[in-house]
Amino acid sequence: MDGRRWSFTSAGLGAVAWLGSPWLPVGSPPSFGSIEHVFVFLPLVASPLALLLMTTSRAARRLQPVAAVMVLASFFVAPGVLAGGLVSAWLIMAVIVAASGVRLVRRGRGANLSNVSLLAAHLFLLIGAVWLLLSRLGAGPRNFSALTVFLAALHFHFSGFTLQVLIAATGRRLQDAASLLCAVHRWVAIGAIAGISLIAAGNALSSPVVKLAGVASMVLSMIAFAVTSASVAVESGSPIARGLLLVSAGSIVVGMLVAGVYGIGELSGSGWIGIPRMVLVHGLTNAVGFTLCGVIGHLVPAIPEARA
Repeated sequence: MDGRRWSFTSAGLGAVAWLGSPWLPVGSPPSFGSIEHVFVFLPLVASPLALLLMTTSRAARRLQPVAAVMVLASFFVAPGVLAGGLVSAWLIMAVIVAASGVRLVRRGRGANLSNVSLLAAHLFLLIGAVWLLLSRLGAGPRNFSALTVFLAALHFHFSGFTLQVLIAATGRRLQDAASLLCAVHRWVAIGAIAGISLIAAGNALSSPVVKLAGVASMVLSMIAFAVTSASVAVESGSPIARGLLLVSAGSIVVGMLVAGVYGIGELSGSGWIGIPRMVLVHGLTNAVGFTLCGVIGHLVPAIPEARA
């Protein structure tokens, strides 16, 4: 089985596992739409496709399905040694991916900002895997709650891994685009890497100012990315890719609006959107609408082979 078929098969079977897992009569499975259920969408469904867009080894792609199922299994048991042991395969896979990123630099391919985003994806996945291990072990820094540790794992996987992969893929498609779009996308690449780094630093240092700077950087970068991603979609030669990339770009806007409504409601004390609904709508919009549609949209050939 070739690499592409292997990855799509893994994603398809992962989708079945993701949809069916909340109703399995084993242990304590994560409920549908919970933050844990949203998280496991990435290792089960999005990661095998995202790895196809990266310069990573075949070993990582072969290990991914087994590691993803073990991650899912870890959420059926309480945090502890068993849960931590179940995510060890995912950590090993992330180490292999990070090593591929180091080779990317050694080959001198790190100067282009698209490759910088790709390198960030390689490294952020490893950081996210470490946080995931700590979360499932029930460990972490003393000043971090269990939820904060898990959110760190979630953000480094979605904003640190798949977002960076999509930014790199979009940047490659913009090589021949108008100079203004290229300039905007350069700031997207810089802002997205700086944003997640500042948010992590703000949490580690308990500094609201640093964290706010990171959030502002991420918000501005995501808005700009919606523009550059939509421009790539419009220029796509494949109707399927165009539709998927437009859904992905639109999901960025929807996700930002939902997050904004939630934030304003919290500040005003109105509580327009509770945390469960926020996780369900915002999380699934980002996971399915933005990440999955975006990754598949970039994997669909832009020009049919017969015409090429």
